[in-house]
Amino acid sequence: MYEDVPTPAVKSTPKKSEASPQKKKPVEKDTEKPAAKKRGPSKDERAAEIASLFKCAAARRKKEGVEELDKPPGLPNCLAGLTFVFTGELNSMSREESTEVVKRLGGKVTTSVSGNTTYVVAGEGAGPSKLKKIEELGIRQVSEAEFYDLIRYRPSGGKLTEKQKEAQEKAEKQMKEEAKRMEKEEQATEKAQARKAVVAGREGIAAKRGPALSSQLWTTKYAPKTLKEICGNKGLVEKLGTWLEAWPANYKANWKKPGKDGSGSFAAVLISGPPGIGKTTSAHLVAKLKGYSPIELNASDARSKKLIQNATNVDNASLDGWFAGGGLTKDSAAGLEINSRSCLIMDEVDGMSGGDRGGVGAMNILIKKTRIPIILICNDASTPKMKPLNGTTWPMKFRRPSNTEMRARLMTIAFKEGLKLEASALDTLIESSQSDLRQVLNMLSTWRLSKQAMSFEDGKSLGKESQKYTIMTPFNIVPALIGPYAFSKTSRQTLNDKLDLYFQDFSFVPLFIQENYLKNAPARIPKGDDPESQMKRLECFSKAADAISDGDLIDRMIHGQEQHWSLLPAHGFSSTIRPAYWIYGGSSAAGYNPVSFPAFLGQNSKRQKLARLLGDIQIKMRLKVSGSRDEVRQDYMPLLASKIVLPLTRKDEAADAPESIIPYLDEYYLNKEDWDAFVELGVGEMKGETISSRIPAATKAAFTRAYNKVDHPVAFHRGELLFAGKKGTAPRPDFDEAFDEQEAPAGDEDDADAETPDPNADLGKDKLIKMPKPKRASKATPAASKAPVKRKKKD
Repeated sequence: MYEDVPTPAVKSTPKKSEASPQKKKPVEKDTEKPAAKKRGPSKDERAAEIASLFKCAAARRKKEGVEELDKPPGLPNCLAGLTFVFTGELNSMSREESTEVVKRLGGKVTTSVSGNTTYVVAGEGAGPSKLKKIEELGIRQVSEAEFYDLIRYRPSGGKLTEKQKEAQEKAEKQMKEEAKRMEKEEQATEKAQARKAVVAGREGIAAKRGPALSSQLWTTKYAPKTLKEICGNKGLVEKLGTWLEAWPANYKANWKKPGKDGSGSFAAVLISGPPGIGKTTSAHLVAKLKGYSPIELNASDARSKKLIQNATNVDNASLDGWFAGGGLTKDSAAGLEINSRSCLIMDEVDGMSGGDRGGVGAMNILIKKTRIPIILICNDASTPKMKPLNGTTWPMKFRRPSNTEMRARLMTIAFKEGLKLEASALDTLIESSQSDLRQVLNMLSTWRLSKQAMSFEDGKSLGKESQKYTIMTPFNIVPALIGPYAFSKTSRQTLNDKLDLYFQDFSFVPLFIQENYLKNAPARIPKGDDPESQMKRLECFSKAADAISDGDLIDRMIHGQEQHWSLLPAHGFSSTIRPAYWIYGGSSAAGYNPVSFPAFLGQNSKRQKLARLLGDIQIKMRLKVSGSRDEVRQDYMPLLASKIVLPLTRKDEAADAPESIIPYLDEYYLNKEDWDAFVELGVGEMKGETISSRIPAATKAAFTRAYNKVDHPVAFHRGELLFAGKKGTAPRPDFDEAFDEQEAPAGDEDDADAETPDPNADLGKDKLIKMPKPKRASKATPAASKAPVKRKKKD
């Protein structure tokens, strides 16, 4: 198997894939078993063979003085034709590094064990389910040192089996044939354009020629022209074509024939999915293949409510003008010609905002009145603004195409453009772009401008530079923080990297950690049910709980009155990173999803509601009783509930209960809504659901009628007397800049003296001060003004 390796002393039967043509005859002796079920040598023979081979490699490694876990460089494509599965934790490499090494050297890595797996590299803490399946399938299991031996001593180019060689030759042949077909189509297109230009020149018409094919973007140049060229979602594309074919018949049937899939009840389709996976391209291609003329409106066009109503003729008066004699005549809308074979495509519908105000509602009205097919396209159909379209459109959710579906198409394009592209490099680009076919084509076309080949390292660096920035959700962040290898010795994530995960959503991530930390099995504790392991596991949970408590204290300082927002990094370490450090590992239950939504959010909402109800009751009862909210809840309400709630549950008192309850309510200024709050605030035997089931519906209705018959006192209070805060008790906010006292600049003393008022100044000359005018004698009372004169004459 390796060069210069001594021949093993143990006699072994070669694998069926590695057997030479001359040694195939002895395999035919086993004629009773079907050919498909032959798996080559037995398990014992295979184990002896692999043990002997790796024993020889170990001897050679010892002779050369190579350390056991020294990472070898490996020859180019030395792992070609091999498929690996990694399980457990390696001593010198992380899972990402080992996967990268295999891909760089031409191998393939899968996550699940199957009959196509060549080797399983098992490390510490290997999964028992995988090990069991390995034994059942008889797959070779190797250690980390033996994995390095494969890299160190396997020749360049590897050793492909006959089956792998046939598959590789077949793929290359198909790629060349497809490239030739694409070349012929391009030549035919160029000839047709040249012919049109000549004819137009003879007739004296200026020919409208587009850009040459050689200068077009690859996304335009290699846009799918047939359904076979579409990558992924072919089943949904076929359904879209079937829906378009049946649209005229369903329209005549007034959408009353839904069919097997229910598509016959909808006049419009809503296609949703991530960007760059071919939603718009598929809609245009299917519409053209089915004989429709697509009319597209996207985010670059104004799509307001008024424009949609006018441009697409929503109103019945203009819509009916399209039809004459039962058929649709030619008309124009938004500058485009519309007829019975038109198809409206609305792209980026979920992007309607701002200038597109009201566009979704107008589109919904248009769907109900339309007489042509409508295809709506969006990225996320679950957003609130898309709710009006849920009942009027047939949903189609496009998914990202797989690497295999994209690889064949992209390798053909690269071969045609003269770009030598390694399959591992292409897989790296696909993963970094999140299966965005459009972005991968743009990256390849840019690379081709300066270079003619792309290696795995080139693809890795290019993918890292062009990687999409996406905001992760807590359901992705928490597994990255408490996963099996999050804090292992081979993890390459720094504390800052983990802190960045916390800052992705620093409000929800701590809540998710608090909800899920008890459901993990810490990797630092050996698995087992012995008392010692259980005690160590409890210690890990205790330390994680202490860290979460510290995080709550810091959170109170951040969101309290002082608002120390500079403590956010400390809060991230205490509430998220430290607990994850103690409890990282796998799930404690087989098949259990380790990420659960925080139950605190629902309970906290219920707590706030009950606190609000209790506050309303306490405010009204405070006019008669003295006590805080807690005292009213613990001392007054249980006794009062026995007077206003329990009588309704007793059959012997049910008739007179309403009249006896109402005086108690009026005494404490409580109304019917407060009585309902009493019931909802009950606990134990007085719990709301329990006590409500004991009150007959007739008794409750009689109580409501009796309460509504009479008038009741209404509590009146001043809000500032109840909610006024205590002065001087709140801590001073930590806003130093707001309280910095600046020194007065030079010369302010003179200005201060100048502003001091002069007591001898004449205020009447000041323009800013209005002096009161002297009062004049009133003409209506002349006797009053002459009275003092008469008194003087008497004297």
